[in-house]
Amino acid sequence: MTDEANGRDGAGVPPASAREVLGFVLQHAPVRVFEVDAQGIFLMNEGVNPPGSRPGSLVGINALAAYRSFPEGLAALQVALAGTESEVRYISEGKTYDLILSPRRDAQGAVISVLGMAQVVTERVRAEQEARKSEERFRRVFESNMIGLTFFRTNGEVLEVNDALLAILGYSRADFEAGGLNWRTSTVPGFEHLDEQALAQMAASGVCPAFEKEFFRKDGSRVPVILGGASLSEASGTGVAFVLDLSERKQNQEERERLQAQLLQVQKLESLGVLAGGIAHDFNNLLTAILGSASAAMLTLPNESPARPDLDNVILASRRAANLTRQLLAYSGKGHFEVRPIDLSVHVRELATLLETTISKKVQLRLELTQDLPAVAADIAQLQQIVMNLVINGAEAIGDQRGTVLVATGVQAIDEFYVQSLFSSEGIEPGTYVYLEVHDTGCGMDEATKMRIFDPFFTTKFTGRGLGLAAVMGIVRGHKGAMKVYSSPGKGTTFKVFFPASDAVAVGPAPEVMSFRGEGLALVIDDDQGVREAASRLLEFFGFRVLQAVDGRHGAEVFRQHAGEVVVIILDMTMPEMNGEETFREIRRVRSDVPVILTSGYNEIEATRRFTAKGLAGFLQKPFTPKELSQKLALALKPGSRGSG
Repeated sequence: MTDEANGRDGAGVPPASAREVLGFVLQHAPVRVFEVDAQGIFLMNEGVNPPGSRPGSLVGINALAAYRSFPEGLAALQVALAGTESEVRYISEGKTYDLILSPRRDAQGAVISVLGMAQVVTERVRAEQEARKSEERFRRVFESNMIGLTFFRTNGEVLEVNDALLAILGYSRADFEAGGLNWRTSTVPGFEHLDEQALAQMAASGVCPAFEKEFFRKDGSRVPVILGGASLSEASGTGVAFVLDLSERKQNQEERERLQAQLLQVQKLESLGVLAGGIAHDFNNLLTAILGSASAAMLTLPNESPARPDLDNVILASRRAANLTRQLLAYSGKGHFEVRPIDLSVHVRELATLLETTISKKVQLRLELTQDLPAVAADIAQLQQIVMNLVINGAEAIGDQRGTVLVATGVQAIDEFYVQSLFSSEGIEPGTYVYLEVHDTGCGMDEATKMRIFDPFFTTKFTGRGLGLAAVMGIVRGHKGAMKVYSSPGKGTTFKVFFPASDAVAVGPAPEVMSFRGEGLALVIDDDQGVREAASRLLEFFGFRVLQAVDGRHGAEVFRQHAGEVVVIILDMTMPEMNGEETFREIRRVRSDVPVILTSGYNEIEATRRFTAKGLAGFLQKPFTPKELSQKLALALKPGSRGSG
């Protein structure tokens, strides 16, 4: 059936009234409306009830009276009745409302009524509160973060920074607010391409991986940083970046690298020291036999014998070989022999004539030696080796040109910062040091060469062995000293050697024993036949009768058989079956007053470190000369002497 059939058509349905439409809208919208006349009487009220009032229609009621329990609303209504739009927020029945009051005017502009609209804003208010809390939390994180943070534009403008970043770059908050900080001008030249790469990565993926760069501080110094960032808005070209100061990390890394380099140097020297010790023992036994036998032969030959020149060559070659062995021992810093307080200037001056004959005639040797220096505890022979090596090295750096080698001495107080700049500064304490300075006007060195000059077997000379400066460094280390080197290509080189100053009084060299004669029975205990034969020949020349023992056990047995006759014993430290220390103890059990002179291919400090027993009458390092043996015998057999240990 159609509408016509039913007698109804569209034109016959009355339209909804305006109030019905308004009621429908208000029922489904979070909005309530009302209107009051110029006297405040409600003309219309659709669900707007002031807090604390009863629900229901307020039409005909004076709004000024109804709003007395709602002071903020009453005040806003009075403002609107006076002709100005007003707004107030209130809470009613657990909901939050924004009440907007707007005056209506007649043609003459007089207020005829006030329209009011109350909108439920509970969720919006809650969202705004959460947003504020979130912003406050972010602000606290931003401002209190130990990592530098900044908001920036891709054109280099810095929008906001935290205090950590200001501290990294050396700026104050006032500097920033005055516009004194710009990303591009603060970037050290050479790092711009990294910034461009980071911006491209943020444009492509929104973030850039962390990378290292450098900024200028306000004072012009440079600070290394690690930096990362993210894009905030592509449209506005804004982003956020974090900046971490790497200065301390870089310093720690450099310190670790310095310590690792020192450790490597120590390990190399220690490894070479082990090798040198083995060489010294076996090689010096051979040299002792050669030098001792040749020296004994020289003592027995007449002056006119044609064999004397040949024996002189054998003795000279043996001494040169012994010096080479001492250089190897010096690399390990264990090259002390006879350490006593000496005046450095006095001994350098004594070497002057020898030095002048050693270097080229084109090289002038100049001495600037300070008088009355504090004493240094040193071995004279090794000290002479330092001076000789440094002067010869300087003269060779000058080459065939005319030049000067200056040797100077003096006193210098060094602090902990200066200590850090020294070669081989392990164990060096700040204090007063006596220095030896050797400067040449030669070709100089670049940094790469300077860092390797003390490496064993490193040399820039075609015929060099690379042993001289390495030996110098070993000797200096053995004397608890250190070195500093100044050099640059074309400007010569200066070696400055520091020795700890001593409070002791410097003494002159020990008196030489020009002639020595002994008597009685001597016992030589050594596992090397050549050493036994050479030592026996020399002892016989000095007037002794000699017994020989092939090792420690045999030596102890021979001594027990002749304990009442033996007046002195020459004892090797390193032997099979029973070593020198064990043999010494056996000898002491039989007779405690017999003088025992210890011999070894090791130097005295290394030997006595291994030899812990007390009561030695002396020490002889192999190879030894007749004069050295006679000096030790004279001291050991001196009336009232029982030894040094």
